[in-house]
Amino acid sequence: MSLDELELAIRALPGVVAVGFSEIDGLLVVEVQVGPGADETLARDAVVRAHEHASMPVVVELVRWGGGVAPEQEARLRVTELVTDPEAAELTVRLALGDDAALGRGSMEHGLLGAVEATVYAVRTFVPGLPFLPGWARVVETTPERRFLVVASVTDPEARRHLRGVAEGTSPVDGAVRATLAALNRVVARDLGTR
Repeated sequence: MSLDELELAIRALPGVVAVGFSEIDGLLVVEVQVGPGADETLARDAVVRAHEHASMPVVVELVRWGGGVAPEQEARLRVTELVTDPEAAELTVRLALGDDAALGRGSMEHGLLGAVEATVYAVRTFVPGLPFLPGWARVVETTPERRFLVVASVTDPEARRHLRGVAEGTSPVDGAVRATLAALNRVVARDLGTR
């Protein structure tokens, strides 16, 4: 099974904003975040593509965003700033939850992994017990509009659990930050709601 191919296949459906994966007890959970332009057949099409690519039982969860913003009842982290400092070879990611903000830093010498590191460290400010460690990130497509589709992965080594997210960004680093957040947002939502 190639999760990269599955992510690209689902991401190609009209209206899809982001895709994330988690594996729970031998079941592949595919979260598909969709915007207001999503087609009525999107749910069926996403399930068909998931079954075509998955080699294990699969469930598809659609998260609909009205007008491009998350519903108020859902606690979701959002990216508010990404700053790169070439002289210090460091990048900084600022995440927000309501009025609260957090910074995470990563090394630019690590390439896109530095963006994953910075994002994970910023998420830990909100969820100190986060078991996931930075994994990897890679650009899988560049659109004609010069936007970058990036896949990022984080790993819980103790539970041997991997989460992957896909997102589009204005740069490979921006895409890696957003893809990492797409991978983590669903699993941290419960902890964020209790803050």
